[in-house]
Amino acid sequence: MSDGVGVYLHMPYCPYKCHYCDFNAYRLPPRPGTLEAMAAGIVEEIARAPGDDRGRQARSIYFGGGTPSLFPPRAIAAILEALRRRYRVVPRAEVTLECNPGTVDVALLQELSRAGVTRLSIGAQSFDAAMLRRLGRGHAPEDTRLAVRAARQAGFDNLNIDVIYGLPGTTAAEAERDAREALALGPEHLSAYALEVEDGTYFGALRARGTLPLPSDDEVVEAGEAVARACLQHGLERYEISNFARPGRRSRHNLLYWHQGDYRGFGPGAHSHMSGRRSWNVAGPGPYLKAVGAQGEACAGEETLSPDGRRGEWIYLRLRLTEGFSLRAFSLRFGVPLDAAYPGVRRQLVRQGLLEALPGRVRPTAAGRWLLHRVAEPFLP
Repeated sequence: MSDGVGVYLHMPYCPYKCHYCDFNAYRLPPRPGTLEAMAAGIVEEIARAPGDDRGRQARSIYFGGGTPSLFPPRAIAAILEALRRRYRVVPRAEVTLECNPGTVDVALLQELSRAGVTRLSIGAQSFDAAMLRRLGRGHAPEDTRLAVRAARQAGFDNLNIDVIYGLPGTTAAEAERDAREALALGPEHLSAYALEVEDGTYFGALRARGTLPLPSDDEVVEAGEAVARACLQHGLERYEISNFARPGRRSRHNLLYWHQGDYRGFGPGAHSHMSGRRSWNVAGPGPYLKAVGAQGEACAGEETLSPDGRRGEWIYLRLRLTEGFSLRAFSLRFGVPLDAAYPGVRRQLVRQGLLEALPGRVRPTAAGRWLLHRVAEPFLP
């Protein structure tokens, strides 16, 4: 991955704000031309922003948000064309676009396919109509089914569906039912995330008032395992804590993150990681566009990871993957054996039942996957 780079485009607008969302996302204002102005700003940043990433191979491109499917296909096409001028986009690159049910139809998806999008990620979250309303989602279960049908009619053969488990007042059986509803639609990939309630969100305020009936940690683990069993029965293998795929359909872009590869972010609040140096853009859409217009970039800050920090992050990210990592891979990357860098840590975690006792390989147990913060903590500076 030394020459390859992933590209992330942050498309910040949504038709509504979900009750659990703490992303850098903003409700779309009614002003005409808002989406086109944002897309033009991102094109300008791609063209003018400095960096030694120019001319490198782009192996994956990811439109996230926000709701990228709100943007006109011609705007997506213009961004992809700007990326082709900055990078050597590899043939058959994975180009993912997130979309919300209810925002797409066959004609729009056909245009996106012609523009160069090769993979869709559909945010279903739940197939229970009452729960979707409680989450603040603006779609119904049938909208997800219609979005998948439209995607297939438009020629897409690589679909991800997102679901959330550990939702307020739910059980493992209900989480499994949501997963099976999604799997019945035949996606190549499923992302299943445990609900995280953050301060500053509507759900965060409900939790602070004691009016959000969240499942216990044990119930969340039970729900996650039920989802995993459903995926296995439908032919999707787990390759990361929250991600399942058919053979050959793992997310190349997300794997780049988990392998600590280089990626460049464009758009409001987008983050980049290049050879151990992290940087991030101005978050607000208005300040972002103003900065790009004035200076061609919108960098708000940067930091360089220390050797210990980079090593600890590498371990943490690799432990998210079901295969973990080999001791040889660690030694080759960092020039020191794992047990010399962290004396006694691996043995202790094996005794605690958090790591498997495997020759030449470090991999979390089933319990360790759910307690990854405890597994990773001794490796972090």
